[in-house]
Amino acid sequence: MTQFLTQDSLIPPYMAFPRFLLDKDGLNETAKILYTILLDRARLSQKNNGWADEQGHVFIFFPIKSLAETMHKSEMSVKTALNALEKENLIVRKRQGAGFPNRIYVKYPPEALNQTDRNLSVRQTENCPIDGKKTVSVTDRKLSSSNKEKNNIKRTNSESKDDRTAYGSYQNVFLSMEELISLQKEVPHYQEYIEKLSSYMASSGKQYSSHAATIRSWALRDHPTPVQRTYECKEDESL
Repeated sequence: MTQFLTQDSLIPPYMAFPRFLLDKDGLNETAKILYTILLDRARLSQKNNGWADEQGHVFIFFPIKSLAETMHKSEMSVKTALNALEKENLIVRKRQGAGFPNRIYVKYPPEALNQTDRNLSVRQTENCPIDGKKTVSVTDRKLSSSNKEKNNIKRTNSESKDDRTAYGSYQNVFLSMEELISLQKEVPHYQEYIEKLSSYMASSGKQYSSHAATIRSWALRDHPTPVQRTYECKEDESL
């Protein structure tokens, strides 16, 4: 069942399709959709500290198997699309060693920031007549106070439902902003532990009550803190 979109409708989750891809004749539809997915993931990394290298370049982790499942494509199709994006200089992949997915850096042409629709300007879109009726400009359109209140209540309920953000290639590692900041300070290479936990839970089906605590536990297991011993001796005794 579907319903009509109204002025008060909440928009379902969506991904922004970059306009400049419409002019990329060297890319097929699979590569364009793949770039849109990678860009959407990169925007999430952009909002959260710690997902940038020493030069400030934002990166993401997205294993080929996970991409294939997300796109409902074969792994070979995903590999071909990644190679096409790399050839167009829209992504850069860097190896991270055995057992870790490649870092993927998403790039874009600077001129794309100023690109607008080739057929309709924003003003034309806002004032375009529909069904022969004169429409009101978006800037002049106002919601009633009751509708505003209704939207605010819906938005508040949605935001308060869970203040955690999904991380990892399988989007199954949930961390609050406070937990993420704490891991950044306490756990070296915490991004790699997020990916490890994400892959392990996806493959094993195991769940943890606290993902932040699990990452800390794994980090301490791999890098135990050396015990600081103090030596004391009484008078007339030697060490």
